[in-house]
Amino acid sequence: MTISNVAQAQQIIQTLNSLQAQGSTLQQQIATGLKGQSYADYGAQAGQIVNLSQQASQQQGYIDTINTVNTRMQVMDQVTSTMASLMEQFSSALSTDAYNTSGNTIQSQAAGLLAQIGDYLNTQDGEGYVFSGAENTTAPFDPSGLPNPGDLTTPVNGAPPAGYYAGDDTVSKATVDNDLTLSYGVTADNPAFEQVVRVLNYLANAPAFDPNNPTDVANVNQAQQLVTQSATQLQQLNASIGEQESELNGLLTAHQSTLTLAQSNLSNIEQVNTSTAITQLDTLQTQLEASYQTVNVLQSLSLASYLK
Repeated sequence: MTISNVAQAQQIIQTLNSLQAQGSTLQQQIATGLKGQSYADYGAQAGQIVNLSQQASQQQGYIDTINTVNTRMQVMDQVTSTMASLMEQFSSALSTDAYNTSGNTIQSQAAGLLAQIGDYLNTQDGEGYVFSGAENTTAPFDPSGLPNPGDLTTPVNGAPPAGYYAGDDTVSKATVDNDLTLSYGVTADNPAFEQVVRVLNYLANAPAFDPNNPTDVANVNQAQQLVTQSATQLQQLNASIGEQESELNGLLTAHQSTLTLAQSNLSNIEQVNTSTAITQLDTLQTQLEASYQTVNVLQSLSLASYLK
């Protein structure tokens, strides 16, 4: 083989090595769907990958937190809405049933509804009692602390035995955005709940009311006002919870959009177009085969074959 042929062969072998390296890279990209296996493979774009990954992780963290808070808020929403409906129903029956002395008396109705209200205040989710504040392993409503017979003016949301509330006054908080910590929800000692418990406890323990007794009539009228006010307060509390849910959903949408954008940008940098990579690999294989054939031809050349 002449010197020029040797040089050509060496050059082609170098090309072969380069093509083989490219082919190996393309095969790996096709197998993994990624352009590289380490930051070093991305050169100047490595910094972008780190920043976008951190941004995506942060947004996902906020999304997870908001979803957890939303779950608890939805429970509170449902409970306060149901309690408001129950108090409205009770309010409509109070004026007609207050003086019944047999059958389903107002006392028995109030006792049954108070038990229901207590069960709702003791609602739990996956994190514990939703209305207990930080004391989420303690049931917030303890009926054993309620006064008997009680009255219509003295608050009953103190700790047992002076009242029913066994939780604390710590309102739940969650970090839902950069430098934004949201206080959310309510505790079972909220004035709206307290008034419900107070009036129902009074009616449940009161003796039979006499329509001819001015004191009894005055107490029934006052109880009626409190029940009506309680239904309204619960509706307002429910609306407030709904506003918090709306605010959370707005933040959730914003975080989801930011996460989607970050993931899309990451995908554009990291992920390979498989169809394009397969086409490139086919082209490389054709080039490799041609290069192998050229090397074989050059290696077979000699002075004797040249003289022929």
